[in-house]
Amino acid sequence: MRQMNDSLEDIKKAPDGPKIFFCGVPTHNNLGDQAQRYCIRKWCKENYPDRYILEIPTWALYERVFRDKVKEVITDQDIIIIQSGYTTTDRHFDHEMHRLVIKEFPNIRILIMPQTVNFFETNQAKLTGNIYDKHKKLVFLARDTVSYEKARKMFKTTKVFCFPDIVTTLIGTWRAEDNERKGVLLCIRNDSEKKYSDAEIQALCKRFQDKGILCDITDTNSDLPTDQLIEKIDDELTRIIAYFSKHQVVITDRYHGTIFSLISNTPVIVLATNDHKVKTGTQWFDGVYENAFYNADSVENAYEIAMKILPKTHIINNGPYFKQEYYDKLKDLFENETNLKHGDTNA
Repeated sequence: MRQMNDSLEDIKKAPDGPKIFFCGVPTHNNLGDQAQRYCIRKWCKENYPDRYILEIPTWALYERVFRDKVKEVITDQDIIIIQSGYTTTDRHFDHEMHRLVIKEFPNIRILIMPQTVNFFETNQAKLTGNIYDKHKKLVFLARDTVSYEKARKMFKTTKVFCFPDIVTTLIGTWRAEDNERKGVLLCIRNDSEKKYSDAEIQALCKRFQDKGILCDITDTNSDLPTDQLIEKIDDELTRIIAYFSKHQVVITDRYHGTIFSLISNTPVIVLATNDHKVKTGTQWFDGVYENAFYNADSVENAYEIAMKILPKTHIINNGPYFKQEYYDKLKDLFENETNLKHGDTNA
């Protein structure tokens, strides 16, 4: 109820003129999701500087009274943007919000930022596809090649494109400094997606320590309360990137752990999770950043790769490839596609 009331107040305070309704903004303290929110808002400001941005959490959009209020004020000059993430799946409640928004705003241009797609129930996938395909001005971005193929099968006429996670736009903004780097950072998730047990990760850490190598363990969650995290997101992103940059190598099973490593110009070794999200999502980096990205088939393999990287001393400076090749071009793609007549094929 508080989220809905706050969002209603935001709508009342909004100035006249074209707006962006940014839907599904995260309300938790995961830095990966909050980094997406930060980058989406940054992209909106860069590409639509004259538009007022309304950030709306998912739960507000489940309330009929709130959606009715949006209908009172929204016009066909406005844009709806939906938060990125692993939410085009029947294992996450946000996918139902996506369907509500798409059904109830059929004449508004909608951009769904990069999604991992993974439905477990065929009927849910079919229902989602039927709803999306009825919208005339919808562009859906898939976050990896597996998600792209799944989306193309689900959405027969929806305009679908394969795009990297928007946090990749921060790669190239952090320059390597002469600060001393020491040891290994294990950035490991602690949820149902993890493939390796705590005992296996602790054993990996101990192997490095037994060799006299510093080994730290972290995750991508912030210790700040969510309200403070959102308010201080610039500082928190700087803090975590600086922390990654103090290490010689990162081993992670976190998708944004991988991206944070690349932002910090730290070589990263990627472990698998229990689904395709991380491994297929990180395929974007193959061949783009030399000596910066490695895949590991096991914890043992990650250890072996790390021991080869640790003696190296060269400085990596990853460039802004994904911003230049994808997100600097997204506005034109979105506007061109949403001006096409419904039923036209993808460009």
